[in-house]
Amino acid sequence: MAVDAIIFDFDGTIIDTESADFHAWKAVFDRHGVPLTHDLWRQRVGKVVYNGAQGVFLPERYFEQVKGYPLSPEELRAQEEHYLQLCQNLSLMPGVREMLEAAKAAGVGLGLASNSDRAWVERWARWYNVWDYFTCVFTRDDVPNAKPAPDMYLQAAACLGVPPERCVAIEDSPIGMQAVIAAGIRCIAVPNWLTAELGQPEGVALTLNSLAELPFEALRARF
Repeated sequence: MAVDAIIFDFDGTIIDTESADFHAWKAVFDRHGVPLTHDLWRQRVGKVVYNGAQGVFLPERYFEQVKGYPLSPEELRAQEEHYLQLCQNLSLMPGVREMLEAAKAAGVGLGLASNSDRAWVERWARWYNVWDYFTCVFTRDDVPNAKPAPDMYLQAAACLGVPPERCVAIEDSPIGMQAVIAAGIRCIAVPNWLTAELGQPEGVALTLNSLAELPFEALRARF
């Protein structure tokens, strides 16, 4: 089956904001002598993160549980500023820009599907000069149900005018992979250091260490 569209996840797939988030919070925890382990953090990766979220690791809430008092507003603002500063100095994940450029040149549709909110995705996609590659962008703000539901992948495929079975999607987290598979789209898993230990759902078509391992023409030949 041909590849007529490629749909990308954003955080952890295009840029590694997940590591930046972890390191900004770890700096806060370290100052207070509270351990922040990778296993705890992995309970947050790929999920919709907000104060009412269920089953999501929320560092500010965990800190208060451990220490018995909350972080001050000043510390929370400083953590946010540190996080944003780290996000400003990232690099695109290996192979991403090359894949985007080759797909665009070949007339293959490009979409974006993210569990982050639209303002976040657009901010950093523009900062790293990838926003204009994408014809269709769907975030948690744009669909009834975020990942692992298939909603945003199905809407991205429909927006691109391509049947799901003729799309490929690139994801780093199991929750995103579940959404892709549920949408009937072929899933390429590119886990990073945070997500590699989380395992994968059944049905992932291909796993790579980085997208640089699979140039665009090799992707088309394989699928």
